[in-house]
Amino acid sequence: MNRMNLLALVSLVAVPVVSHAQRPDTVKRDTVKKEGTAAKVGRQTGTSLDKAAKTTEHNVKKGASATKTNASHAASATETNAKNAASATKTNAKNAEKATKTNVKHLKKNVKKVPG
Repeated sequence: MNRMNLLALVSLVAVPVVSHAQRPDTVKRDTVKKEGTAAKVGRQTGTSLDKAAKTTEHNVKKGASATKTNASHAASATETNAKNAASATKTNAKNAEKATKTNVKHLKKNVKKVPG
């Protein structure tokens, strides 16, 4: 029985090897002329220039969009700052008025204490 298993195993391994050896030559010969160094550099440079042009075009579009967005945000921020400044000015005026009243009270007390 062991001998049968061994023969079956050997035949399984041997079949692909034999069938591979019997195949006709499938290797294709390279008949394409090799690209010269100058042609290769020219092609690569052209590709690089195309890519750079596309990148520049993309950046211009994004830059214009960003400028528009920034202008919108700047206008909104300016409006908010103006509101906050008005509110702060109003608050400062109230605080200054209170401080002035308090200072007047203290001055009146001090004037009364001064011997005359």
